Amino acid sequence: MTRVLAVRQVHKGESLQAPDAPKPVTAAADLCLVKLLVGPGFTAEKNKDARSWSDGIGIEVWLPAPANWNERIRNYGGGGWVGGGHRFADKIGSKVPAIVNANIGYVSGTTDAGQPWYQDGSFTFLSNGKVNREAFRDFSVRAMVEQAVKTRALATLYYGRKPKFAYYDGHSQGGRQGLKIVQDHPELYDGYMIAAPAINIPRFGVLSIYPQLVMKTELGFTAADAPRAAAFATKVEAATKRAVATCDKVGLGFLLDNFACDYDPLKDAAALCAGVQVTAVTGTNGDATTCMSAKEATALDKIWYGATDDGSFDALESATTRGGKKLGAHQIWWAFTRGTGLRSAITSTGGDNLALALQDVRYASSPDIANPGIAISNSSTDIRNKWMELDYGGLAKAVKQFEAAQSSLFSDLATDNVDLSKLRRLGGKVIVYNGLVDDAIPPAGNINWHERVAEKMGGNARVAKFMRMYVVPGAAHSSQGRPFAANGKNESVPLPKLPGNANQTPARDQDQFFAALTDWVEKGIAPEDITIASSDGTVVYPVCVYPKKTTWAGGPIGQRTSFACR
Repeated sequence: MTRVLAVRQVHKGESLQAPDAPKPVTAAADLCLVKLLVGPGFTAEKNKDARSWSDGIGIEVWLPAPANWNERIRNYGGGGWVGGGHRFADKIGSKVPAIVNANIGYVSGTTDAGQPWYQDGSFTFLSNGKVNREAFRDFSVRAMVEQAVKTRALATLYYGRKPKFAYYDGHSQGGRQGLKIVQDHPELYDGYMIAAPAINIPRFGVLSIYPQLVMKTELGFTAADAPRAAAFATKVEAATKRAVATCDKVGLGFLLDNFACDYDPLKDAAALCAGVQVTAVTGTNGDATTCMSAKEATALDKIWYGATDDGSFDALESATTRGGKKLGAHQIWWAFTRGTGLRSAITSTGGDNLALALQDVRYASSPDIANPGIAISNSSTDIRNKWMELDYGGLAKAVKQFEAAQSSLFSDLATDNVDLSKLRRLGGKVIVYNGLVDDAIPPAGNINWHERVAEKMGGNARVAKFMRMYVVPGAAHSSQGRPFAANGKNESVPLPKLPGNANQTPARDQDQFFAALTDWVEKGIAPEDITIASSDGTVVYPVCVYPKKTTWAGGPIGQRTSFACR
């Protein structure tokens, strides 16, 4: 059953407060906002006051005035645990890019993924402490199907004609949502723009707690000891700067290929505290705030290597292993690259996916040491932070348990199916892009999925006929583009232009990846390398269709001709 909750006329110039906006978004044109609630909700939860209760999927559809409609749909995905104000008449649930897309002429639909609590994972457990299976039915796939179907139906009804083309646009959890439709229901859209997709959640989601286990085991503290964690984070930041300085052969202040960097603080005298002896290296750093002990340097090496079932790491790991081609010895999944900001991973925790893996809310983090929106409220028990009791082997078992329950409890939230035969047969097109310094989802995991798709579908050349991936140097995790340079000069990192707070009426050249996608879908022009520039104008180069990489060819970094795709 679908109910219309509200119909609101939005006038040009009106201020709209989106949940992710630091300041209101201005409507650039007249719009009609329609709010829907699609049932059924979560029937297993009987307590209507519990955050695991929901009466359906909230959907917002933004409809440009008929004179401004470009006859296209551009639906937008959610993020994190999604949620939002979609089902409330006096609130806005959609994020900024969705409203911007409507401003420039697209019908734009969004969804709360079945629950109203913005960036709160509490809905995933019923009030009796059991996993909320119905919630994952909606969150994993059903909400996006309803989003696509309802948006198309409303557009056809409102304008009296069908849209010419329909697109999906999503980042992070929204990227996973889009790939779920690519894999299971590719007929719903003509083209998909997918950024930093949160696929492989049973791996990277559960293993986000791994740095804390390393710190507990090797250093004797976790993020619960805020002063010691903050002090270690400062040392890690200093080591990250040294890693980039060591591996940066171009002088950019960030790395074009983070996977090629094999910097090891155990082998760097200037990283180790003065007098610290590690084999043939003696530390020379006399700054107590930035120097590392042998144990601290070892802990960082383990964090950079990624989770293993025994806490080991491979000091001789190759770029091939780091880059997602294959897992290393004892390695469960990949970690963040050298050059990525790790402060959050060290000073805060996210035990939400671990709790789901073990089907026990007690393993979730308490709010005082959790990332915002990660703590789980549940009336079945007040106990939290049992993740502190885990060892390396216990964490490895949790990953296996989560993977084993994907079909039965979680509606295949992993979203890592590699058979895209139906998409190829229907002629759909997909552009995927990942940042090399993504600090929420290790990029090697997504590269590995692409590699496995290529293996299944006949190689990279054949996959490139319907899906192309770009790996963006210096890009951290953000739906609107966030540069990260270890030296702090973020303005010198080139990023693709995207719709958002700072880009509310983008033309084609300010909406680069999406413009490439529409040309592919509507004109048959497959995307090649895309030229991007830093905000200060000092660096310009191409991002490349995988497996090619952005490579310095010699010459000034401000000239496009100094770089190539190789």
